[in-house]
Amino acid sequence: MKKTNSTIQLVYGLEEKPRSVKDAIIYSAQWVMIMFYPVVWGYSVVGKGLEMTGSEMGMYMVRVVFIIGVATLLQTLFGHRLSMVCGPNIIPSLAIVAAFSVGGKEYALQAFNAYIIAGLVVAALGALGLISKIGAVWTPLVSGSMIMMVGLTTSTTGVSMIANQNATAPFFVGILLALLCGYLSLKGKGLIASIPVLITIVLGYIVFIAMGKFDWELVRMMPTFTIPKPFPYGLSMPPVDLVVTMIIVNIFSAVNLYGNVQGYTGILGVEMEKKDEVRYFSVFGLVEGVLASIFGVPSNTSYGENLGFLLLTKVASRVFIIVASIVFIVLSFFGKVGGMMAAMPDAIAGAVLLGVASTLIGIGADNWAHAPKFETREIFIVGFSVFLSFGLNFLPDTFFETVPRLVGTLFKNPVIMVIILVIIMEQVVFRDKKSDAAA
Repeated sequence: MKKTNSTIQLVYGLEEKPRSVKDAIIYSAQWVMIMFYPVVWGYSVVGKGLEMTGSEMGMYMVRVVFIIGVATLLQTLFGHRLSMVCGPNIIPSLAIVAAFSVGGKEYALQAFNAYIIAGLVVAALGALGLISKIGAVWTPLVSGSMIMMVGLTTSTTGVSMIANQNATAPFFVGILLALLCGYLSLKGKGLIASIPVLITIVLGYIVFIAMGKFDWELVRMMPTFTIPKPFPYGLSMPPVDLVVTMIIVNIFSAVNLYGNVQGYTGILGVEMEKKDEVRYFSVFGLVEGVLASIFGVPSNTSYGENLGFLLLTKVASRVFIIVASIVFIVLSFFGKVGGMMAAMPDAIAGAVLLGVASTLIGIGADNWAHAPKFETREIFIVGFSVFLSFGLNFLPDTFFETVPRLVGTLFKNPVIMVIILVIIMEQVVFRDKKSDAAA
C-alpha cells in the first residue's frame, strides 16, 4: 500500500499499537460489539430464509460466528490488511434464498458446494488482476442502485419478521426497537454511536425474556462446547446451473468488495497496489468464499459499513480488530452462544434490519446524487432498473416454473439483477457518447 492524504484525523493509524491497556480493552471490545451486526444478517436472511429451526439453526449460527471471526482475522492479517469487519454478504445470501424459492431446500443447500467452485474461480480471476478491471463500470449509478436495492430488500425482510406474529405486542416492540436503532445511529455519542445494533439486540432480548416470549429450550438443547462442523450438508456435486449462478454471484460480490476497499482506503489515505489487490481477492475467494461454503454459511465479504465505522471511531489500527476476531472465533466453540443467537425473536432481527435498511436507502440515494451527472437519462436508468429488479422478486411461483432455474435464480436476486441492468443500460443501451468523446 502507498500512503496518500487521509481525509480524517485518526486517533489510531493503521499500524499503531495500543498506547495503554485501557485503550486496548475499550477499542477491542468495541470491535467485538460491532461484529455482532453481521451475525444478524446470517441469521435473518439465510437462516430464516431456508426455514432452519431448532438445533439446525443453533449449529448454523455457531458456524456463522466462526467464519465471521476467521474471515475478518485472515483479511486483516494477510488480505487487504485493513480494519474491516467481514460478514455474510447479501448478494450470495439472496442467491441462496432464491435457489430455495425456485428449487426447494435440498437444491438451495447444494448452493454451498457450488460456491466452493465459485470461490476458486474468483480467487483465480483475482490473482490474474481481472476483477479490479470491472471497476471501470462500477459507477455511482451502479453502486447507488446496489445499495438502494439492498436497503429495499432488507426493509421488506425486516418488516415481515417484525409482523410475523401479526399486530400483537412483538410487532409494536419491534417497531420501537427499529426506531431506537436508527435514533442511536443518528444521535448517539462516542462508543454508543458505534454499537446501536448491539444495544438494540441486548435490549430486545431483555424485553422478550421479560415478556416470556423467549425460547429457552433451544438454548438448553445446545451443547456447552462444540466444534464447527465442515460440510454439514454433505459433499455432493451440485447441478451445473447452480454452479454457473454462483460463479456469476461471486464475481459481483468480488466487485462489491473492490468498491468497499476503494472507499475505505480513500478515507484512510492509502492506495492499494497490484500485489495488495491480488492478496485480498485471493483471501476473498479461498477463505470468504471456499472456506465459508465448506462450513455451510454464506460467503463473507468486508462490509461497506466499515467506512462509517472508520469515520465514526477514527480508529484504524489493525491490532484491535485482530483481538476481536480471535474473541469471536473462541465464542464459536460455545454451543450455548449459538443457541442464544438461534433463539433470537424474529422481531429483534427485523428491527435491526429495518433500522439498517433506512440508512442504506439514504446512502444509495446519496451515491446517485453525487454522480458526475444525474439528469433525465440517469433517473430513468436507475428508476427502471430498481423497480424491475424489485418487482421480479415478487412474481408468483407459477412464473418461475416457466423459465430455466438459472434464469429464475437470477430473477429472484434483486441485487444481482439491478447491477446487471444498470451496467447494461448505462454502458450499452443508453451509453453517453458525449462523455466518451470528452474523455
